[in-house]
Amino acid sequence: MNPRTNPVVIAGAGPAGLFAAVLLVRAGHRVLVLEKNDGLAMDMRASTFHPATLDLLDPLGLADPLVFRGSITQGWQYMIHGTKQHAVFDLECIRDSTGFPFRLQCEQFHFSNIVVEYLVGSPLFEIRFTHEISEAEDRKGDVLIKALRPGGEYEIRASWLIAADGANSTIRRLLGLAFEGRPLPMASVSLVLDHPFQHDIPGIIGVNYVWTDSGYYSLKQIRNLWRFSYAPRPDQSAEQALSDEVIESHLQSIFPSEEPYRVLQRNYYNLEQRCLESFRYGHVLFIGDAAHLDSPAGGFGMNAGIHDAQCLVEHLVPVLNGKDDRLLDRYSRRRRTVVTEDIQRLAARNDRWRCETDPGQRDVIWKGLQDIVSDPGKTKEYLLNSSMIRSRQREREIG
Repeated sequence: MNPRTNPVVIAGAGPAGLFAAVLLVRAGHRVLVLEKNDGLAMDMRASTFHPATLDLLDPLGLADPLVFRGSITQGWQYMIHGTKQHAVFDLECIRDSTGFPFRLQCEQFHFSNIVVEYLVGSPLFEIRFTHEISEAEDRKGDVLIKALRPGGEYEIRASWLIAADGANSTIRRLLGLAFEGRPLPMASVSLVLDHPFQHDIPGIIGVNYVWTDSGYYSLKQIRNLWRFSYAPRPDQSAEQALSDEVIESHLQSIFPSEEPYRVLQRNYYNLEQRCLESFRYGHVLFIGDAAHLDSPAGGFGMNAGIHDAQCLVEHLVPVLNGKDDRLLDRYSRRRRTVVTEDIQRLAARNDRWRCETDPGQRDVIWKGLQDIVSDPGKTKEYLLNSSMIRSRQREREIG
């Protein structure tokens, strides 16, 4: 197969963009990744890989090295803090629908590093750090790109431009595209803690979503560390919420300890739910956070971006090989429909559940969860949705 003279240019070296690069290179097409930062992001960010995503990575040999670096949790649960009330969901019941009946907790930078190691020896792949796109003009048959690098600006002609440049997408801004949606009512603080919660909290497992008297937290194990996330007080600035004093006070209020907590990482996130009207604008194609932002409740965001990349390349490769580019309109229909009607709907439901503080409404939610876990059929259907297997199935049904 002869690669196109003009490469496919991908803006952004996050999980979605890099996975698109893998798929395109495997199909014999030249790829140039432009990343504005000076290296791959090495902070915590997303850390949940769902079964449907691991199923996509496995044929490429990317699942096993990722599993080796992370922590497997076969079950996850809702809990009421300080009580013995648990609603446990065991992913073993969907074993007949996936090769990976578990959730993998692993920092996304491990995935990015694995992918770059996979690609770096290919003559069809190039990645340029500290290169940021400053202009992008769709010229009907290709895209004229101007990029900034240390020392100056230069031009590239791309056969297609894939915008995988995140929540604050430069490409989206350059094209003047509306990003419809809304901010979510609560921000999120996420900490990485070196503390043996597994010895302190009865009934804790690898992934836990927990109600307290007046709020919530999630606690997820990644190897010997724990990721602890919660909503800061609305009257606190990001700087205040991330201060040593406020963090320690919050931890002590939930998990009293004679010793101070060892906080390895701390992040503050303003949360939004938004989506582009289309994921295709001429020869510019959007995936991941550049195309849609979702509540983190349920861990769908990064996984959905990887699924976007899979669906996009399934449609883009035939176009690169001579098929009608209207195939890419179907990519947009499929992924936008799945994002808005499945992923964002489930994330919004999870967000409502975790943010609920009214005792009566909490009782209704809790009874509903108990009804699901007590019925094997309902449990399986619930887990097929939460593991994103159903959304992948639905995607392929959309014409």
